[in-house]
Amino acid sequence: MSETLPVSVIIAAYNRPQMTRQAVLSALGQRPLAPAEVIVVDDCSHDDTGPLAAQAGARVIRHERNQGEGAARNTGVAAATQPWLAMLDSDDEWLPSHLATLWPLCADHVLVAGSALWCADDGTSFRYEGLVRRRPVTLRSPAALLYPGNYLPLSATMARADVVRRVGAFDPTLRFGADLDLWLRVLEHGQGVMSPTPVVRYRVHAGQVTQDRDGTARAHLGVLHRYEDRPWWSAARVEAWRGAAAWDRLRRELTNRRRADALRSAAFAARRPERAAGLAGLLARRFLLRRRTERMRRLSDGRHGLAGRPVSTLPTRRETKERR
Repeated sequence: MSETLPVSVIIAAYNRPQMTRQAVLSALGQRPLAPAEVIVVDDCSHDDTGPLAAQAGARVIRHERNQGEGAARNTGVAAATQPWLAMLDSDDEWLPSHLATLWPLCADHVLVAGSALWCADDGTSFRYEGLVRRRPVTLRSPAALLYPGNYLPLSATMARADVVRRVGAFDPTLRFGADLDLWLRVLEHGQGVMSPTPVVRYRVHAGQVTQDRDGTARAHLGVLHRYEDRPWWSAARVEAWRGAAAWDRLRRELTNRRRADALRSAAFAARRPERAAGLAGLLARRFLLRRRTERMRRLSDGRHGLAGRPVSTLPTRRETKERR
């Protein structure tokens, strides 16, 4: 039997046969070493999601009734046999160097994460989402995720299995923000680290729950307030996040021509200095993310003759440095 890494990949799936199959293949196609197992929890699909996942090489566990994404992930957590758990949404795909990037960072950490490429359905149009710094950043406290927010993409994150189980895994009652809620609890038990290297292709498409921006924002704030009794919690950082969220709400209200609501959101952001600072920090971060995206696009287009090249074959950070 070929050598593998001690990682259990967990995919919760419901009525996504082809996407789930591609997710499984992306996990098993890791180079140079694949994960020890890929577990697909079929949450009572009405199609061939489970059979196609099994054909692709996953161990499939089927729920006989639909229990929701959080419960499905927890089934995978309970069934996993390896000391590290890697989450992968059924509509995402790992880049081939995902594990090769993250595995070396695991030592002395309870959580490791990479950055992401948010991709349109054509597979070549993308934007970078992740760290704006050039080197990995240590997450020394859960407070690191209070502001600018949960920048750890679920499908780009791995955590120690014993810690995930100790803190109770995912809260199945949360429709939004369950990953943030879990990462906060995990980081109470040790440090994490995040890499600026993209390791996952996050597919943007209709029907995602994250398209409900207002619902996501409300749930995010609710998760943050769950932990206000913790010593690491910071009211200033939460207010900074609220200022940033007000900016996004203002933009949506202007798009929908709700000018009075937009003015109220602007006033809310300006009312406290922490919120104004949070908004300024958000704008600076997005500027840097756009710059990073444009650099990657130039690299994938004309300069190296890579026009139309699939995102999954974009050069790694090391290859980029070697070409400079």
